[in-house]
Amino acid sequence: MPSAATMDAVLHRERMERGRKRAHTMAEPLSELPNGTIIVASGSAYTVAWGQAFRWTEHGYEAPRKILYADGLLTPPSTVMALRAGYRPVLHPSLGRDGLVGVC
Repeated sequence: MPSAATMDAVLHRERMERGRKRAHTMAEPLSELPNGTIIVASGSAYTVAWGQAFRWTEHGYEAPRKILYADGLLTPPSTVMALRAGYRPVLHPSLGRDGLVGVC
Protein backbone atom coordinates (compact mmCIF):
# COMPACT_ATOMS: atom_id res chain seq x y z
CA MET A 1 0.00 0.00 0.00
CA PRO A 2 1.41 3.44 -0.86
CA SER A 3 2.23 5.88 1.91
CA ALA A 4 -0.03 8.83 2.71
CA ALA A 5 2.60 11.20 1.28
CA THR A 6 2.67 9.26 -2.00
CA MET A 7 -1.13 9.24 -2.25
CA ASP A 8 -1.26 12.96 -1.45
CA ALA A 9 1.28 13.71 -4.21
CA VAL A 10 -0.83 11.81 -6.76
CA LEU A 11 -4.02 13.57 -5.64
CA HIS A 12 -2.33 16.98 -5.73
CA ARG A 13 -1.21 16.41 -9.35
CA GLU A 14 -4.76 15.36 -10.23
CA ARG A 15 -6.36 18.33 -8.43
CA MET A 16 -4.20 21.18 -9.68
CA GLU A 17 -2.84 22.39 -13.00
CA ARG A 18 -0.60 25.48 -13.14
CA GLY A 19 -1.83 26.58 -9.72
CA ARG A 20 -5.54 26.31 -10.61
CA LYS A 21 -8.18 23.70 -9.81
CA ARG A 22 -8.19 21.12 -12.58
CA ALA A 23 -11.31 19.73 -14.27
CA HIS A 24 -11.00 16.28 -15.81
CA THR A 25 -12.92 15.10 -18.86
CA MET A 26 -15.98 12.95 -18.25
CA ALA A 27 -16.15 9.71 -20.17
CA GLU A 28 -19.61 8.72 -18.94
CA PRO A 29 -23.01 10.22 -18.25
CA LEU A 30 -23.74 11.84 -14.91
CA SER A 31 -26.18 9.04 -14.04
CA GLU A 32 -23.26 6.57 -13.96
CA LEU A 33 -21.02 8.58 -11.64
CA PRO A 34 -20.68 7.33 -8.05
CA ASN A 35 -22.25 9.23 -5.15
CA GLY A 36 -19.97 11.97 -3.88
CA THR A 37 -18.41 12.85 -7.23
CA ILE A 38 -18.13 16.60 -7.83
CA ILE A 39 -18.68 17.96 -11.34
CA VAL A 40 -18.50 21.44 -12.81
CA ALA A 41 -21.14 22.77 -15.21
CA SER A 42 -21.53 26.35 -16.43
CA GLY A 43 -19.06 27.59 -13.82
CA SER A 44 -20.78 25.98 -10.81
CA ALA A 45 -19.81 22.89 -8.83
CA TYR A 46 -22.37 20.15 -8.20
CA THR A 47 -22.34 17.09 -5.95
CA VAL A 48 -23.61 13.95 -7.65
CA ALA A 49 -25.89 11.78 -5.52
CA TRP A 50 -28.11 8.98 -6.79
CA GLY A 51 -27.63 10.10 -10.41
CA GLN A 52 -28.70 13.69 -9.72
CA ALA A 53 -26.70 16.93 -9.51
CA PHE A 54 -27.02 19.24 -6.49
CA ARG A 55 -25.50 22.73 -6.28
CA TRP A 56 -24.36 23.94 -2.86
CA THR A 57 -25.25 27.48 -1.78
CA GLU A 58 -24.83 29.38 1.46
CA HIS A 59 -28.38 28.20 2.27
CA GLY A 60 -27.60 24.51 1.67
CA TYR A 61 -28.13 22.29 -1.33
CA GLU A 62 -30.61 23.37 -3.98
CA ALA A 63 -33.11 21.00 -5.55
CA PRO A 64 -31.50 18.66 -8.10
CA ARG A 65 -30.85 20.09 -11.54
CA LYS A 66 -30.91 18.30 -14.83
CA ILE A 67 -27.41 18.70 -16.19
CA LEU A 68 -27.27 17.90 -19.89
CA TYR A 69 -23.59 18.74 -20.25
CA ALA A 70 -20.91 18.98 -17.60
CA ASP A 71 -17.66 20.79 -18.26
CA GLY A 72 -15.77 18.14 -16.32
CA LEU A 73 -15.01 16.32 -13.10
CA LEU A 74 -13.54 18.19 -10.15
CA THR A 75 -13.13 14.97 -8.19
CA PRO A 76 -9.67 13.54 -8.95
CA PRO A 77 -9.72 10.33 -11.05
CA SER A 78 -8.11 8.27 -8.25
CA THR A 79 -10.86 9.36 -5.88
CA VAL A 80 -13.53 8.40 -8.43
CA MET A 81 -11.84 4.98 -8.65
CA ALA A 82 -11.99 4.65 -4.84
CA LEU A 83 -15.72 5.54 -4.91
CA ARG A 84 -16.31 2.94 -7.63
CA ALA A 85 -14.37 0.36 -5.64
CA GLY A 86 -16.75 0.71 -2.70
CA TYR A 87 -15.61 3.68 -0.63
CA ARG A 88 -18.82 5.33 0.60
CA PRO A 89 -18.63 9.07 1.24
CA VAL A 90 -20.68 10.71 3.95
CA LEU A 91 -23.08 12.99 2.08
CA HIS A 92 -24.74 16.04 3.57
CA PRO A 93 -27.97 14.92 5.32
CA SER A 94 -30.08 17.36 3.28
CA LEU A 95 -29.50 15.24 0.17
CA GLY A 96 -31.44 12.35 1.68
CA ARG A 97 -31.26 8.70 0.71
CA ASP A 98 -33.42 9.22 -2.37
CA GLY A 99 -31.36 12.17 -3.59
CA LEU A 100 -34.15 14.60 -2.70
CA VAL A 101 -33.27 17.76 -0.83
CA GLY A 102 -34.81 17.84 2.62
CA VAL A 103 -35.59 14.11 2.80
CA CYS A 104 -33.42 12.19 5.23
